[in-house]
Amino acid sequence: MNEDQTPTEAPESPPVRDPFAHARPSEYYWIQLKPVFKGRLMLHGERLAQIAVTRERVAQLELVRLQVRIEDETVPPDTNFMEVLIDHRHQRVRFGPLSGLRLFPPQRGLAGFLLAQLIDWCQRHCGDYAVTPIVLQASEVPSEEARQMRERLLKRAGFHLTWNNDARTEGKAQANRVKDLVASWNVERVQQLHIADTLRQLREQETLNRQQQAQLTSLQATLDEYKRNDIGHRFAIGCLIVFSIFQALMLLWVVLR
Repeated sequence: MNEDQTPTEAPESPPVRDPFAHARPSEYYWIQLKPVFKGRLMLHGERLAQIAVTRERVAQLELVRLQVRIEDETVPPDTNFMEVLIDHRHQRVRFGPLSGLRLFPPQRGLAGFLLAQLIDWCQRHCGDYAVTPIVLQASEVPSEEARQMRERLLKRAGFHLTWNNDARTEGKAQANRVKDLVASWNVERVQQLHIADTLRQLREQETLNRQQQAQLTSLQATLDEYKRNDIGHRFAIGCLIVFSIFQALMLLWVVLR
């Protein structure tokens, strides 16, 4: 190359297009975040949260994403979701998000619940697929408590953990096959609400309310009858007293005459 020749810059590679950029939720259901106590002190009250389910397939790739939505709760963008990408061509699944898991409100059992739901779905549809190792980053665990919670969560789900440092903050979570994982979560923190059961409970409560209302109406009618009879009896007794006094006065008048 001549000295006066300007070197040409290598062309930039085009950005990788996300095939699921326009995927939107198609199903919704509700969960109950149960109260959290420390001793007798309640740290967090009961809350309801909605789970938005996104299922989309493009060619040999399939995405299942679970997003947590809580009313009156403002969360940063690209948070409050967990997903699994299924590669049917290579028969492999990858749990994400790759940028790190961030869920709000924290320490309510949401991570374990979402992971269990994704594992359960994968075991029902692609149980023999291989599992891509999950890269564990130190930025995901800002405290020792967070590190221990992440470790307990992954071990309970059936992952084998290997570490790159003594602090056990960086490493990998590995599993051979989807069928080797465990779909379990802390039911004392999160409970799934089934619409059919909720409607059945509402119907039973409505029937019970109608029965109680009928009983109250019957008791009220009986009480009103007792009141009317009591008034009649009091009037009759008053009349008898007045008549008795009148007879006594008449008898006294006759005697005096």
